[in-house]
Amino acid sequence: MRLLSIVEAATITGPAKPLLMFAKLAQTGVAGHAPIVHTLLTTVRGRRRERPVDNELIRAARFAAIDVDVIPERFLFDPGVLLRIARCIRLRAPDIVETHDFKSHFLFWMLRCAGAVATPRWIAFHHGYTKMSLRVLAYQQLDRLSLRHADQVVTLCQPFVEQLTARGIVRSRIAVISNAVAPKARPPPEALALLRESLGITRADRLIVSVGRLSKEKGHADLIHAFRVLLQQTSHRNCRLVLVGDGGERARLVSAAADLGDRVLFTGHQADAWPYFCMADLFVLPSHSEGSPLVLFEAMAAGLPIVATSVGGVPEVVHGGVTACLVPPRDVSRLAGALAAVLDDSAIAVALGAAAHDASHAFSPESYAGRLLRIYDSVLANAAAPSPTRH
Repeated sequence: MRLLSIVEAATITGPAKPLLMFAKLAQTGVAGHAPIVHTLLTTVRGRRRERPVDNELIRAARFAAIDVDVIPERFLFDPGVLLRIARCIRLRAPDIVETHDFKSHFLFWMLRCAGAVATPRWIAFHHGYTKMSLRVLAYQQLDRLSLRHADQVVTLCQPFVEQLTARGIVRSRIAVISNAVAPKARPPPEALALLRESLGITRADRLIVSVGRLSKEKGHADLIHAFRVLLQQTSHRNCRLVLVGDGGERARLVSAAADLGDRVLFTGHQADAWPYFCMADLFVLPSHSEGSPLVLFEAMAAGLPIVATSVGGVPEVVHGGVTACLVPPRDVSRLAGALAAVLDDSAIAVALGAAAHDASHAFSPESYAGRLLRIYDSVLANAAAPSPTRH
């Protein structure tokens, strides 16, 4: 099977991580499937230079032994991009083209409409919608035009299925596949001790960690408010809140937490957040909306007790009272109460962490790859099936 993935990104975004994880497994064969020949196609803004284009995504793809085709985009809405993508697709001759964001969906749909890429099957990966800016919101509306024409749409959770059907996508063409993360070894104790020291965290401090993009839908303002309530209790005055990530809401969140001083730490973007999971006492996901958040799987793999809002695909991954403590979104009082309940009862914390770690095995890279390969095979089989004879 020849697979071409179109990804519009320069960094290792949430959608890129499962793609790279899958590529490492699939290139040598997994789940009884023959090896896949995988190509990544990405656009880079700016005129072509003599020096090869390089960014975090391209480096990671090449490290994963994926061939990379870089399409120069000279300016916004450069019409030459379509011709260059079509040329790459004809040269690579993939059996399947998969697209990973609204821009990629739209570009490939336009090529199909023009008859420039009629042969490969099309799988569109829907990763959910964010509210990062009005321009992004406007671009996301392009999915109303493009996604209904894909041979298969792959999304992350059942609530997203309802979003997609409301946009005109036929339900039978939608498949749900939750994310997964590859297991990692815990950093040595000395490395974690050095990290704590660099952040000014003492041995007596108990750490509440939240990892994710600092944007409104992630609910960090609610978490800061709940943490303020928590600190009003004498027994929790040794707690520190560590927010790992960056984004457009950072300045507003820093201002909101100003009265809490160094009780709240903003680390900025971290290429590898795994050490922060490993030194935490509790992981919190306070989002207003989610799909299948990778950080939730990382917290489970680290064996952390988890407090999360019951949104999107979160309840499809963890179960309230068993593998996580689930609360309604935007409910600061319930969130503060859940934080206190887990921190105050070590037996609850240990039980939640152990159950979450055990449950993480069901979301292994191999099981993810197997589910995805079955989707690929089904799309190709449907393409090869003869059309029913009309009488």
